[in-house]
Amino acid sequence: MPRDFGVAYVSSFVASFLQSVFIPTLVVYAYLSSLRELEISLITGFASLVYIPGALASAGLYSRIGARRIIVLAFGILAAGLAAHLFSHDFYSILLAASIVLLSLGVFWPALETYMSHSGTSVSLFSFSWSSGSLLGAFLTSTLLRFDARLLFASYALLSVIQALIALKLNEKVSVNESEVKHDNNIFSLLLLVTPWLYCLAYASSASGVFTFYPLFVERNGLSKDYISLVNFSMLLSRTITFFFYERIPVLVRDPLLASALFLVGGFLTKTQQPLLVVLTSMLIGYAQGVIYATALEQVFKRGQGVERATSLFESFIGLGYAIAPPISGLSHVLLHAEPISFSSMLSLLMALPGTIIYRRRKIKNASS
Repeated sequence: MPRDFGVAYVSSFVASFLQSVFIPTLVVYAYLSSLRELEISLITGFASLVYIPGALASAGLYSRIGARRIIVLAFGILAAGLAAHLFSHDFYSILLAASIVLLSLGVFWPALETYMSHSGTSVSLFSFSWSSGSLLGAFLTSTLLRFDARLLFASYALLSVIQALIALKLNEKVSVNESEVKHDNNIFSLLLLVTPWLYCLAYASSASGVFTFYPLFVERNGLSKDYISLVNFSMLLSRTITFFFYERIPVLVRDPLLASALFLVGGFLTKTQQPLLVVLTSMLIGYAQGVIYATALEQVFKRGQGVERATSLFESFIGLGYAIAPPISGLSHVLLHAEPISFSSMLSLLMALPGTIIYRRRKIKNASS
């Protein structure tokens, strides 16, 4: 593990914190700007499409300019995107500003994951590093949303600039050369892994459903904003605990099939306002997300020399899940009058199940050979 792991941890922590508070802030800001629920879901969905080319480009950038420069660049773009919200008031301008933010995160996460992988970091430690930032963001979300959104976007942009300066202390030498990236790294062979990519879609569908539509549910029904933090914090606390103890959790308990089935409890979030039931439901969702995400990332980290492209694909499929689930779920609300969170929960299950079937077949095949 590199001596500057603390800088990498802080970068992961700050990026995940900003990512967790950005979506609720964006959703509430757009809602107060008189945008409709479908328009908001289109913003969060289509902006996430920009995440994909950013993630795919990250592997090539990593090999050319190294970890430090790409992470500093990502935080610079992030600051610009957050600041752009100060001048955004309609559907298209908010979509553009949100797209810049998601582009920066798409570039950032594969680079950091590759850096961590080459440093010998475990799945649990890396997952815990970013999830703890999300956890703090979830805890503070309801409090932050009581402030003017323009002030929040300005503060987030300033924090991004500060983190870009901190990231300059990263070790430039933790990188790879172009020949290493190409070795055993054909993108089509990576796509044949199937299971981690389906798990990324399932994980993102579940997370985006909660982050996008629960704040709207709270606003639409005149509930206290404290419910937003209660749900997000409980879900992310459960997910963080799952990440931290993942390698020590008994295999039967972290069975992907069980986790896949638990995605469906997301539909119960809009059926109750009892705090204890809200917490329990959120924690079950978080557990499902934690198992599915960690199982997928474990397979990616095992790629060895192919990890650069694999992490880019990993983040690209997460971005794709964030892109397709909110618009589809928002459309279901318009056409079928279904609660969007319930629909995104069902999508998560439908995406995770085929991956679990393939995952189990490969385990049986490897055990018998």
